[in-house]
Amino acid sequence: MPIAEATAGLPLNIAHGWDVAERQWLAYAPNTPINTIGNLRHGQPLFLDLQADASWSQPRLRGAMPQAIGLPVGWSFVGWSGLHEPVWTALGEESFGPVAEAWRWNSNLQEWVSYIPGQSAQQLFAVLHPGDALWLRMRVDGVRWNPADGIADTDRAARLVEGTITYYHPSLAGGQMYCSGRIYDPQDLTVGAAVTWPCGTRLRIWRGERFVDVVVQDTGLLAHNQVDLSEAAFQQLAILPEGRVSVLIEVLSGPQ
Repeated sequence: MPIAEATAGLPLNIAHGWDVAERQWLAYAPNTPINTIGNLRHGQPLFLDLQADASWSQPRLRGAMPQAIGLPVGWSFVGWSGLHEPVWTALGEESFGPVAEAWRWNSNLQEWVSYIPGQSAQQLFAVLHPGDALWLRMRVDGVRWNPADGIADTDRAARLVEGTITYYHPSLAGGQMYCSGRIYDPQDLTVGAAVTWPCGTRLRIWRGERFVDVVVQDTGLLAHNQVDLSEAAFQQLAILPEGRVSVLIEVLSGPQ
């Protein structure tokens, strides 16, 4: 639907919409040549600068259901056109999943409310409503957003690489780790050492349907795509006598 038709009758000064793919703001001002928005898509969020108070909801768009759009790493401004849906269903609830955080403007309170996967949602952001506009901060590329269905991490398989895991020799307990400077604790589930990925990289290591999330906190004489884990992390996927195990490795986020 043309934005001019969708906003007809509003006391509109200018509308701004974020182009997720091009990472830039688009604009439309009635009765001027300014119109880089053109046609509205399903769930496209807008910032509206109005001359006076007014009520407006995006008209129901004609045609097929909305198509998913790819989300890059960083912030994207997206809209929700589905039914009332718990925020964790639409955005995911994994602490180190593709969505790092989400923010929505509450027009009644005139303040921003947030949701961080893996933590309790603020009461005012527990449910998505049709027409909600969101800022999403993404950790990884290859994730798609469907305005009616939410996050669809359909490209996760493309981010998985084959690798191996081993575990720290018991004699290394109490030593200082190169990247973080912390003391190595065999019971710390977050410890990983690697040379393939830089210090601070968050990795998810899969063996079948099981996984463990670690941070590269150390380095050493390691092979390509090899991750040396703490004993506790290794035992999330294997038993110690196995020694070396083939796995799939997924990068959740770059160095922090």
